[in-house]
Amino acid sequence: MIEQIKAQLSQSINLQNKTGVFFSAFDAQGQLLASNWVIKTDRTLENILQSFYNGIIQKIETQVKSIIFDIVEEIRLQNDPNALRNIPLDQYWLFLVEWNGQNSWVLLPNTQWATRIQEAFWAIKKKYNLNGQVSVFVFKTKKITVQL
Repeated sequence: MIEQIKAQLSQSINLQNKTGVFFSAFDAQGQLLASNWVIKTDRTLENILQSFYNGIIQKIETQVKSIIFDIVEEIRLQNDPNALRNIPLDQYWLFLVEWNGQNSWVLLPNTQWATRIQEAFWAIKKKYNLNGQVSVFVFKTKKITVQL
């Protein structure tokens, strides 16, 4: 299965890129089986895929019928509150990290309850118990679906 995943992905992206990636694995009924992510890395995409496969996907391989990959294409630290107000939440992901590095959280684009950046921060900090100052990264991804 890992070779099939790599072959399909390599048609759209260079697996030697050192980029973040999110994956979500689904069964034949479209139910989420597993997901994981790496946002920033110095490892190649091929190396990350192999780790995901060995650590997670291999254990549920017989059930997996499709995997959606979101490949990080653009990422930047954005802690300026004025600039953050203008971030279109329908196009960008948000990644919040507490300054002490203990907690983090990701907000996907088009999250129904997050229509304004202030609402999103308040809800994220409350739900995930992010206390104090956070660093905010904004990023875009390229979505690739692999059918198995």
